[in-house]
Amino acid sequence: MSKHEELLEAIKEHSTLDDMTIKHAAEHGACAGFSGFTYYEDTIEFYDKNENLIWELLEDQATQFGQNIPEFIGNFSSADNVVDQTTFKNLLTWFALEEAGHYLIRQEEAV
Repeated sequence: MSKHEELLEAIKEHSTLDDMTIKHAAEHGACAGFSGFTYYEDTIEFYDKNENLIWELLEDQATQFGQNIPEFIGNFSSADNVVDQTTFKNLLTWFALEEAGHYLIRQEEAV
């Protein structure tokens, strides 16, 4: 199972989101509010359960863009809103949700 497939499984286990809704998160941004990914309580729970997977994906993505992980995270649209550990974990959880949506879109386009 690929990292992205693991991520999708974790998202579906954590929430009621279907593939279409996960793709919408990628297209419109996870900050738009999606079930299980809206409140800090939910995003922190997801992060804590999936921290290693999230960091593996961050490393993969940063490398693809020729950046280190801090540089890569610094380019996120909501990175300026990070003021503590809670908002940092929230940001990375939103990255994971959006990355899962981008994966689904790429899979759909490959068919």
